[in-house]
Amino acid sequence: MRAIINMLRVPNLLIIALTFFLLRYLVFVPVYDFYGVVHDKGSLYFLVMVFTTVLIAASGYISNDYFDIVTDKVNKPEKQYIGTHVSPGSALTIAILFSILAISGSLWLCIILKSAIPGILLFTALIAAWWYAIQLKKSFIWGNIAVSCMSAGTIAMAWVIEKQNLIVPSKPSGIITLIIVAVSIFAFLLSVMREIVKDLEDMEGDRLINCRSLPIVKGVSTTKHVLILIEIILLGMLIITQIFLANFSAYLSILWLLAGVEIPLVYFSVLLKRATTKISFHQLSSFLKYIMLGGLLTLLAGQF
Repeated sequence: MRAIINMLRVPNLLIIALTFFLLRYLVFVPVYDFYGVVHDKGSLYFLVMVFTTVLIAASGYISNDYFDIVTDKVNKPEKQYIGTHVSPGSALTIAILFSILAISGSLWLCIILKSAIPGILLFTALIAAWWYAIQLKKSFIWGNIAVSCMSAGTIAMAWVIEKQNLIVPSKPSGIITLIIVAVSIFAFLLSVMREIVKDLEDMEGDRLINCRSLPIVKGVSTTKHVLILIEIILLGMLIITQIFLANFSAYLSILWLLAGVEIPLVYFSVLLKRATTKISFHQLSSFLKYIMLGGLLTLLAGQF
């Protein structure tokens, strides 16, 4: 059982669920209340959407591990659960079962919301997760972009599906859309960085399956320069965001972004320059995950 829990990356799944709840109850609902938009705080469709998205992510994790049995023997033997604790057949069965349940949840949302959009979005995410596991992760850059789009798309999807449930006037809709776009871009750029760092960590095993990752094709030095470039773009966007927040006297959010995101990002560049080993790149990958969580918690800081 513990092997299955580890294989599912339960902490990651909890962060996905947390993202949805933070968006709904710290962004959507406060804006609705401020502008007098009538809504249902405990909508069943919302819980189904969260559960379905978590199922898609879990299916993606398992299918990815299933098709990575060879490389994981080299890249992360201590975290290889398929073939050691769980049989490949059982893992594939679980992944397919989760996918079927996710499709069922998508269809239910289509029926209850009387819209095909939830089904299209969630089914596309499911296809993307399997496509990545089977082929995209071996391609040059496209695998990184696909994963990052799924991370950012999860945030955007929450708002798109939300709008299928009720009519939101243009002004509150515009405010929420602006927040969603900002958070999605932040999630996309940080996800790209983390996926590239993971490619640096997994170079040895990726060569076994002829993976054309950025560090394998262009080298470690060029890959580090790409990471620094993305970081500079991200820092510039964060500074623009802080200037925008200053107009609304959101000083706690500004300080949180500085302490929880910008300073750690600068420190990341220092660690990146020194990193040369598999262990050091793994530590950088984990560090970026904490920065992503710090950025997400800016939504909480904005409530005070």
